[in-house]
Amino acid sequence: MLLVSLPASLFALAPVFFDTAGRLQRVPAPANPGTTRFYTLVHNGQSLVKADGGGWKPALLSASEVSEVGGGGALQVFLGSVEDAASPLQRGDYWLLETSALDEQPPASIGGDGAAWEPLRARAGPSVCDALEVDEAALLATARGLAHWHNSVRFCSKCGSAEVVPYRNGKGRRCNVCSERFRPRLDASVIVLVLDATRSRCLLGRKAAWPTGRYSTLAGFVEFGETLEECVVREVCEESGCSVDRSTLDFVASQPWLFPRSLMVGFTVCAAPSEGADAALAVDEDELEDARWFSKEYVREQLGLEREAGRDGPAVEGGFHVPSRVSLARTLIESWLAE
Repeated sequence: MLLVSLPASLFALAPVFFDTAGRLQRVPAPANPGTTRFYTLVHNGQSLVKADGGGWKPALLSASEVSEVGGGGALQVFLGSVEDAASPLQRGDYWLLETSALDEQPPASIGGDGAAWEPLRARAGPSVCDALEVDEAALLATARGLAHWHNSVRFCSKCGSAEVVPYRNGKGRRCNVCSERFRPRLDASVIVLVLDATRSRCLLGRKAAWPTGRYSTLAGFVEFGETLEECVVREVCEESGCSVDRSTLDFVASQPWLFPRSLMVGFTVCAAPSEGADAALAVDEDELEDARWFSKEYVREQLGLEREAGRDGPAVEGGFHVPSRVSLARTLIESWLAE
């Protein structure tokens, strides 16, 4: 079963071929003495990773190592099983160990030499996810997202009880008073690359809080009762003042963005014929600091300079750049450049 539904070659948070046991697993599976258990740790939103050359790897613990650090009082959630020999992850069962409820944060040294507690996502510059293998990035992002969800569902929304506990190996939570059940949810959002009628230019915007020079595709959450297609039309118009040609709307890919719980649905769409080369944009300054058109030649040149500099970011400090390879925005842009 796909844990993440994406083209594997495009960016880091891509498919992990876990057998999650999903709806088939009604009761906790009995321990299989022939199956190795691996635990990925999360504490207050940070993941336990270890340095690996110039990058990072998951700092995975065995069942015996978990018992040594007092893991019995921590939340354990079954993530899935890996059977694919081609995966950088070893064959076995993978579990989340969420340690925020422990009296003390486990020392990073339990993960071995070079281990550290790190956020997966950086607000500026390269992030841990950028330096992980595809399967590893998806494993850690899923674990972190589930840890956040379990910590946010502490009270029953039906009866108000605080007796809400994990069930089915952490696949959900259940109220011990009224038996109400809760399952993790994803908030739908669209992310869209707007092109001109000739597909030779793209419309990108930037937020004031972003690093200097960063531009990205337009995006927004789906409103209640709204279709994905309607959301694309509305968000583009609201953020940039640009009208789009609905007949050119194409789905490209989707990506769980588990920071904390979004499902990004990626599209391309062309601007309406009335949006000519000289048409003025009306930027929503509450959302964006700037939005402008960029030619394909310019974007291709800048990304080429990034590669030449060996960086996943601007080739020069403060220069034009788009989000890193961990982002669906990058995929949309690079797919367009490849046309």
